[in-house]
Amino acid sequence: MTLNRVISIAVAAALCVTLAGCSGQAASPSSAPTPVPTPTPSPTSAPSSPINCSAALVLAQVDQLFAGQDFEAHYLTTGDKFTLSVWLVDPEIDPATPQSGMAAAGHQALERGLSISYQMVDRIPCVQRVFDQINPMIVDGRFQHWYRDFLPVYAFVGLHNPGTDDLIAAIEATGSALGEPRATVPQAAQTPATSSCGWSEARAAIHAYFGAEENAAAYLIIGSRLVDQGNAPPNAADDVGVEVQWPVRDSAEAADPLVRERLGHVAEALACLWPAVDSLEAFVVDPAGRTITYAIVPGSIIRARTIPLPPGGVRLYHMTPWTQP
Repeated sequence: MTLNRVISIAVAAALCVTLAGCSGQAASPSSAPTPVPTPTPSPTSAPSSPINCSAALVLAQVDQLFAGQDFEAHYLTTGDKFTLSVWLVDPEIDPATPQSGMAAAGHQALERGLSISYQMVDRIPCVQRVFDQINPMIVDGRFQHWYRDFLPVYAFVGLHNPGTDDLIAAIEATGSALGEPRATVPQAAQTPATSSCGWSEARAAIHAYFGAEENAAAYLIIGSRLVDQGNAPPNAADDVGVEVQWPVRDSAEAADPLVRERLGHVAEALACLWPAVDSLEAFVVDPAGRTITYAIVPGSIIRARTIPLPPGGVRLYHMTPWTQP
């Protein structure tokens, strides 16, 4: 998510498929007719209960759908759209793709992003009843950006075994423009600094802090310019952006001091990250997924291990006013 998109805010355990089945036996032919017994009235079967679709149910089903893959999923409001976001590592994309392989790698990322979006709509019926759009984010094994987008859910409804070209046509038919894949060759891997940590360690620490919170997420995207880094020169190193989200239960948990405190814990987990973090974005949502607060913490503060975070160094944007869901 970009800052510009977020600031414009006006401010889904099993797959949700109802299976109905019946079984019976065919009558065997008989040499002599037999009296037909008077049918005994049987109780009328109660109608099946309608599925109570919810964002939380969809999230649980997404966890099952992508089990075994490296991904993060969460939901929130983006602008006036209720968004299902999925960050996924595609191991088939070479993190050291040369210039000659950029087109193929970009197409692979686009194909994967469209495919997982279609899978969620096709295999989880509640998705189209709950969400407006899907936000796929595809990275390689070094968490480098390759493709991210905001795709209208209704574009995938009614499609049957579509290929990539069919999915592209379906998106374009809605008037939506596809997001551009990665434009620059990935930079060479650098030797980690002494006493640094990788994303797996930092991510585990963040999730340990969040605990078993539903709709909490943490992911790393390198080279996507999630937050404006100013007038960076053409040969500048790819930016290292981390996004996190956590839910709050009431207005007290959404208070600025508590948001800053939680950001401080996340910053501590990121202080050792290599490559060093350039920006931390946080989305604080209510139980219904409405974005209450959006925050940005500059990487310089995190790298300097300035804890507690200085109030003036953290940018907080208050979005949707708290209302009891």
